[in-house]
Amino acid sequence: MVRVGIVGAGGNTRLRHIPGFQEIDGVALTGVCNRSRESSQAAADKFGIERVFDTWEELVDSDDVDAVCIGTWPYMHHPITLRAL
Repeated sequence: MVRVGIVGAGGNTRLRHIPGFQEIDGVALTGVCNRSRESSQAAADKFGIERVFDTWEELVDSDDVDAVCIGTWPYMHHPITLRAL
């Protein structure tokens, strides 16, 4: 099982990425972090994601996450990618 964390749960991520991951056997969405705790919780509730993180750093560093889907604004891709690697 590959455990995926979602950083950034805006429109494109909600429309394409999350549903796409949920259709793949052997993939589980185990965490989400959006701009606020409230918006993160709303995404978790809507899509049945197990855990809400307060910061993207906590999500990326979590032992419950094997891979990260970065759905943020482009200026954030670089620091999140480097930390995830």
